Amino acid sequence: MKTLLKRSMLVLPLMMSLSLANPAESASGVVMDFGAVDTLVALDKTDAIVALPMKNLPKYLGNVDTAKMKDGGGMKDPNVELYAEIKPGFIVISPRLGGRVDELSQYAPVLNFAANADDYYASVTQNILELAKLVDAEDAANSSLKELNSKLDAVKKEIATSDKRALTMMHNAGNVFAAPAGGHGKYIHNFLGVKNAVTEPIEGRQAVDAAYLNEVQPDVLFIVDRSSAIGQEPLDVTAFTKDIVANAKTKDGKEIKVVYLDPTLWYLSGNGLMSMEIQANEVLEGLK
Repeated sequence: MKTLLKRSMLVLPLMMSLSLANPAESASGVVMDFGAVDTLVALDKTDAIVALPMKNLPKYLGNVDTAKMKDGGGMKDPNVELYAEIKPGFIVISPRLGGRVDELSQYAPVLNFAANADDYYASVTQNILELAKLVDAEDAANSSLKELNSKLDAVKKEIATSDKRALTMMHNAGNVFAAPAGGHGKYIHNFLGVKNAVTEPIEGRQAVDAAYLNEVQPDVLFIVDRSSAIGQEPLDVTAFTKDIVANAKTKDGKEIKVVYLDPTLWYLSGNGLMSMEIQANEVLEGLK
């Protein structure tokens, strides 16, 4: 009998043991989280993916052979009719589907690939190992995690030597706002250790204009473009730089560096064996 891999996005990953009684019978499933997808790519287990969100595939996963995979639906709108038809061995979801665990559990055991912000890397590691169990790749996962740990430690060590202060911000539908304490900001500042230009908590949504930039005076702006990631009109970075960023300076009176992060990587993915390394390197490069 299968043990349900049921978990809401608020449950601490390390408090639960997620496993299948007979993984040999359930080696393939629906993967609706791209961090989980890239983890399976890194483990050479893409044959375990029966379906995924085809329309949202991030650019960094462009080389994944999806010819034999089905469209699992949207990241917020899973194709449950398909799940009933193909009877997957498991379903991996992102936080976007965290509120539908009970519903999706009717079709297969569910693993929520959500990270716990209070214990980020431990929860991400747990997710990766639980996913590896489902596809019989625990040894490969442990080896890959050891290698990833080494690479991330090297990146964080180099970041620690930089005095540059950064502001993490987002663009959505023409609006640009500071996001130093959100999920992306926490990865950049809390996990990787990039110095945060914002030292006081922000109440509400803070627009990023020249006045605000002159107030916080970052050396670097890291931009996550939600609109671009979901196929809508992207931020005009040239105009934004000319009209807003150019009218502000760093504490040293220098120009602020604008770093436009890969939208599909940062907004649609993360927390996987591949994505964490790519994101870390992108941030490190942005500080140079």
